[in-house]
Amino acid sequence: MTETGGKRKGAPTGRGDGRNKKKKTGGNAGKWKTPHHQAKGTSGGLSGESSLQPGDTGIWVTCARHQENKSAREAKMLFTEYAEKVYGIKEDAGAGPDDEDDGDIEAAIQKEIAALNTKGTGDEAPLFTPLKMSVDCLLFFKTRAPIEPVEFVRRICQDAKACADPGQLKSRYMNRLTPSTIVGKASENGIIEVAKQALAPFFDLSGKRAAAVVNAAPLAEPVVTEEPASEGGTGQTAQADGAEASVGADGQGTVDVSLPASGIEDAGAKPQQDKQKAFTFAIRPTIRNNGKIKRDFVINEVAGLINNERHKVNLTAPDKVILIDVYQAVCGMSVVDGDWEELKRYNLTELYGLANKVKLNEEPSGEKEAAVARAGAGTQE
Repeated sequence: MTETGGKRKGAPTGRGDGRNKKKKTGGNAGKWKTPHHQAKGTSGGLSGESSLQPGDTGIWVTCARHQENKSAREAKMLFTEYAEKVYGIKEDAGAGPDDEDDGDIEAAIQKEIAALNTKGTGDEAPLFTPLKMSVDCLLFFKTRAPIEPVEFVRRICQDAKACADPGQLKSRYMNRLTPSTIVGKASENGIIEVAKQALAPFFDLSGKRAAAVVNAAPLAEPVVTEEPASEGGTGQTAQADGAEASVGADGQGTVDVSLPASGIEDAGAKPQQDKQKAFTFAIRPTIRNNGKIKRDFVINEVAGLINNERHKVNLTAPDKVILIDVYQAVCGMSVVDGDWEELKRYNLTELYGLANKVKLNEEPSGEKEAAVARAGAGTQE
């Protein structure tokens, strides 16, 4: 005998009528989003519309985890202040990403209209455009002329090192600043092209000379001792100038081992290269979120562009430091002065901490003891 008054139980995985409950698939919680809000939620950049392109210049900014928006606002205020201090350009720092009310649709629409009107007038782009990369704790500030990233960042770090007043600290969320004079694609050919543009003002890029000597040694070895006597004292200058002709004349491969093949082709550029100072250098690569580009490859390829007879490697006290930053598919490069290590690799947090230590050491012993006593009393309370 079956029960007729009881309720029938529903299916274990569905409703009583046999239909499964439809799952909720996202949405915007009932809020209508403008393009500004949509762009703000993407990983393309804090500015919402700008993106990093080959040929751009700017500054990498590392920050505390999950503090990218606050760090962007902080960096924009700092950079705007120094743009006025260094270049005499006054620009409104603007509101940071956290200052906007996501629920104020009317304000967002007005901002979109204002942005479109600005495009139509042909006004110049802002000096600093923050871009949020799809890498944790990393931002990129795209710059435009007259901002020169290397000298600009160095000035900020020098002032941070000299800052002895804790009330003047300008970095709470930012950590390291790294300038990039040129940005390109993080590929084998892309890194080489970026290196040629970034290194050209400082180094002779005629290539490694040691490699040329090794390759030419088998051909030049039987000729080095006999050729001067047969030529009747033509001299080193005539030998260098006629190296290519002598190869075709006797068919023995007579080559002056002191002159690489690239040196013959670049003879016209030699006077300009002679004006360059013979800087020593070190290469400091940083690679994140890229499994194809290896550290050794980057170092060998970039070092292979530089004339190693004119510019020697010095890892302890170089005149110039080549900074190479590879993040995902982007590569940035710059050449900074040798005080990069002294300035804590442009880490603002460490520079401000160093300044406080220096101030504490310079205080008289009585004031130090009083400060320690006050700190101890506060701890006991």
